[in-house]
Amino acid sequence: MSVTGVPVVVLDFRDGGDVPADGAALRRSIGGRLPDSGRADAGDLRFLVIDEPDGLTAHAEAYELVTATPTLGSVRLLCLVVGDLAASRHRSAPRADTGPYPEGAGRRLRLASALQSSGTGVLWAADPLAGHDPRTADPAAETEAALGSLTELLRVPEIFDEVLSELRDAPVPAAALSLRVLEHDLSAAVRESAWSAALARFAGGEAPVTAPPSAQDLPAGIAALLGAAPEQSATSLLRPGGPSDAARRTAARALDELEAARARLDASAALLTGRGAAGQVPRAVERAVDALRRYRELVAGVLRDSGSPGVPPGDALARLADAGVEVPAPGHRSAGGGTDDGLQRCAAEMLAAGLPLRAAAARLSALAERVAPVPAASGLRDLDRVCSEASLRRVSTGAPLYFARARAGDLGLTAAASFLSALWPWPGTLLVLVTAAVFLLGGALATAAHPGRTAGGRTHRADAARAAALLLGTAAAMGVGRLVTVPREAALAGVLLGVAGSVLCVTAWWRRGMADWWDATGTAELAARLTGVDAVLADALRRQWWAAEERTRCADGARTLAAVLRGAALEAEGGHVTADVPRGPGDGPAGPAGPEDWADPDWDTSWADTSWDGGGDVGRADRPWAASGPHGTTAGGEPAAAGGPSGPPARPRGAPAADPPWLDRGAGDGGPDLVPTLVADLADATVDALRRYAGTADGARGAGGAPTTLETAVSRAIAAARLHLRDNGVVPAPSFARRDRLRGDPTTLLGIGAQRVREVLGTGTDQGGPLLLCPPAQLSLLSRDPAEARSIAFAPQAVRTVVDVRPGGPAHGAVPGPMVWTASGRFAGTLRLIPLRAGVVESVRVRTWADDTAHPGRDHGSAPGPGQERAPR
Repeated sequence: MSVTGVPVVVLDFRDGGDVPADGAALRRSIGGRLPDSGRADAGDLRFLVIDEPDGLTAHAEAYELVTATPTLGSVRLLCLVVGDLAASRHRSAPRADTGPYPEGAGRRLRLASALQSSGTGVLWAADPLAGHDPRTADPAAETEAALGSLTELLRVPEIFDEVLSELRDAPVPAAALSLRVLEHDLSAAVRESAWSAALARFAGGEAPVTAPPSAQDLPAGIAALLGAAPEQSATSLLRPGGPSDAARRTAARALDELEAARARLDASAALLTGRGAAGQVPRAVERAVDALRRYRELVAGVLRDSGSPGVPPGDALARLADAGVEVPAPGHRSAGGGTDDGLQRCAAEMLAAGLPLRAAAARLSALAERVAPVPAASGLRDLDRVCSEASLRRVSTGAPLYFARARAGDLGLTAAASFLSALWPWPGTLLVLVTAAVFLLGGALATAAHPGRTAGGRTHRADAARAAALLLGTAAAMGVGRLVTVPREAALAGVLLGVAGSVLCVTAWWRRGMADWWDATGTAELAARLTGVDAVLADALRRQWWAAEERTRCADGARTLAAVLRGAALEAEGGHVTADVPRGPGDGPAGPAGPEDWADPDWDTSWADTSWDGGGDVGRADRPWAASGPHGTTAGGEPAAAGGPSGPPARPRGAPAADPPWLDRGAGDGGPDLVPTLVADLADATVDALRRYAGTADGARGAGGAPTTLETAVSRAIAAARLHLRDNGVVPAPSFARRDRLRGDPTTLLGIGAQRVREVLGTGTDQGGPLLLCPPAQLSLLSRDPAEARSIAFAPQAVRTVVDVRPGGPAHGAVPGPMVWTASGRFAGTLRLIPLRAGVVESVRVRTWADDTAHPGRDHGSAPGPGQERAPR
């Protein structure tokens, strides 16, 4: 836990409101305001206690409990005393030679021993308003509102630490306050509007189901689950000798026999020798179809009986075993973290890339659908696609065989062969009959070797068309012989070419006809159908059983995470995350809101104002400033009216309390980068929550305030972004923001420049100097030595580069101290500490009795002699 990230716990001891009865009550009070205080590694604790002068001794036991709070670090206590100092009851009467005491003499600030340690300090603010208009109808409300603003300032950790350090080094252990503060922030209306717009943009609109993230955008373990499973053949899944293996072997053997018969018939010699093989084809086709049908039905039964929804895994495995089918080996174990961690990293990357919540949820839902195990019964549709019963019934050997067709190409070849054979002069022209005999004999042989002849399959030979082509070619050759004398050598060559061409045509027509016939019968697809059935079986088993446990966990995690993001989107859209952010004394940091400091939506906030703009630190009905916003707004979000001595006269009772004259609000209307920056902060907060939740072991969740559910983690993330905006403004980067993000300057975020900060830090005039929170009647109680006063200048770290401040800051008549740069982006100004003069601070020894029944912490002590003070620290 960082030093500046430790929240300041605010307790109000006035009227005994937050006075603890014992150590357990104090721990409960701290736990409600500082949820990480119970952690074993809790560091320093800071307490800002508001009390009245009499309470410094009346609540002595309470101060002892606070300073003795168990922690591994140190306890720092700053007590803010409000009200006039009362005259000491232990002061002797004035001597006659000195005359009566002047006004203010005899008043003492009496400190119990617990307030005298090195880790404590006392600030006196007799008049938080630094003077008020007597015409104001409700001065008490304005006083409490000013006290609320002062508390908001002192709870900034850096300012708290610097004030305590100056008090520790001061010659007198207590000091009065003098200050001038600029609240450099957005106006309440602009902040509300920008936050609502950022929530709406971060939630996003309804996103359609999209493709899941690509493999390269996923962790290796999840990418392996999303990708194809290791290939595994169906034969490796069938137990040798089992029913499924026997059925498949029978089908494969029948297809092999059919393929062998086809190979014999596809050869050219089959015209002469294939009649026997052709007679075996119908029976071979029937056997192959029946065997494939039995295998297909067995596979369908396996998928249906073992992979239907609702079948217990044990029963499914038993049915697979009965069918002789083995499930695929698990074969996958994710490396580098579980799937839950990978999913949260994946969601974090999507949000960091700028995707709204609903769009990221849609991608996670698509991922769940892709990676989830699919019941094997869903493979029945694929089985019907690759090998349906209807397709098997369509397999028939009764398809016709088209040996020759009456097409131009076939008839042209026939006419050409007859033309060449008839070129020999008469009577050699009769040699054309040899070519004609080849064509006619080929047709006859094709009819005899037709495999489907016994099943009624016809053979188409186009005899008439081919006869006409033969006559045409012969006539053409005779005509040429009448016109020219054809040499005998050319005529002999023509006869040989004609006969050889006719033989080639017949064999080519047979092979082509057989190929078309096999396609027409559907037998050519039987082997592919067997392969398809194997693939469906293997794929269905892989999709259901391969890495089933891990894929189920991944799918469930993706669906859960998607539901969480959708729920967060609904909350953000409805504004619930803004309405339920708790705000009480000390709950939430004044520094940057980190994941360890997030507000818990389950805290009991009945004592606090539930309006997100209500920033009171005491939170009781008798504290009007508890119902006003930390930025000077009413509970309804209306700007508080300006006040102070120059405020409006005769304000009605119940009207918004005016700002104290030492507080100047430089409210901006927002710049162009405001909403995009808030959206990016929301995304970074959610990403950081997912990262932290993923890195938290299951056994450690819920310990030390860690979120127990993912929903709680995301809700706290959005609340953390809201707390940062409320406590620190939008200018400083929150602790959960990505380090590589560029953040805009105050001009682009607030709509106002840093000139106001320069003015409040550089003003040296009396008009712009710090205002003393002490009425004139008690000025005599303050030290008049300028060397004893200390001045602290402070400003947001975010404006450091644009604000030129001399080391030490403006003094305004006091010794300048170091310039304090705060992580909070709200306050800038000067705070002056004026020690009380010697003799005003009085040390008191407190005595307690075991049988005392009075209220804890009641003053039972006595004061030392006149002028006695506490020992130096």
